[in-house]
This record gives sequence, C-alpha cells and structure tokens, in this order.
Amino acid sequence: VQMVTWLRVATRAALLSAVLAAPATAQTAPPSKGEVARLVWTTLIALDHANRTGNYTVLRDLSAPGFRAANDAARLSGVFARTRDLPLGRVVLYAPQMAVPPEIVEDGALRLRGRIPMRPKAVLYDMLFAQQGVEWRLLGLSVGRGEPSVPEESGEARE
Repeated sequence: VQMVTWLRVATRAALLSAVLAAPATAQTAPPSKGEVARLVWTTLIALDHANRTGNYTVLRDLSAPGFRAANDAARLSGVFARTRDLPLGRVVLYAPQMAVPPEIVEDGALRLRGRIPMRPKAVLYDMLFAQQGVEWRLLGLSVGRGEPSVPEESGEARE
C-alpha cells in the first residue's frame, strides 16, 4: 500500500513537472478566441494611445526585443503618422473579425489578420507576435482602413 501511494505521488510530480515545463516550449497551436481578441484590442489601444499622445515608447516597450531593436520611438511616430485619424479607441466595442484563422507561422510567430467592423469604414490589421514565456509580444504591425484585404493607407512596423 505504501508503494502504491509513493508511485502515485511520483507520477503526479512527473506530470506536474511536464506541465510546468510546457509553457517554455514554442506553441504549435494558436491561442483561444478570447486571447486573440485581447491581443488585437490591446495592440490597437496601445497604438491609439501612442497616436494621441505622440509617445510611442510604451507601444515599443510592450513589443518583442527584435521589434524594439528595429524601431525607436521616432521611427514608430513616422510609420504610424497616417493612422492618427483612425478611431482606434473604440475598437473594444466590436469583436475582431478574422480574415483568415489565426496561425502559427514557420518561425513560431502568431499571425493575426482581420478587421474591426466599425462604421463608416473598418479598421484593418495584420499583426505578428512572438511568444516569450507565456506572453505574446508584438513583432510586426500593419493598420489601415477600408475593405481591401491589405490596407492601402497604412502604417507598418516590423522587426
């Protein structure tokens, strides 16, 4: 009886160790629908705050290290100048509509492409995230307006 109890404890410990180690590995499946919506909303709200204040350091600091290295605040200000008139502060009032299902691309990055169905024109987005531990960090961002599958009037920044 003692041996069976010890075996259960050892098995539980091994399973727990495997579960705790799992987040450190690259994710092969996209996150849940709720997590995808959170990533879209928080990224667009961070861009809205940057556009309204002219301070792009928070957007930059919330991003992946490669994005930060490639984009200083002044560069981001120039890149997203054409998006300053977009009503990004209201995006949380609408559910993101994915143009294609969220996907993990070859390098392990998460790609989200779609629109926020606002009136009179939709806000279009194409986002790329890198996983760091249990968090997804911005790696690339393109934002525009209208109905095309690729925004014509857009700001785009990448690693």
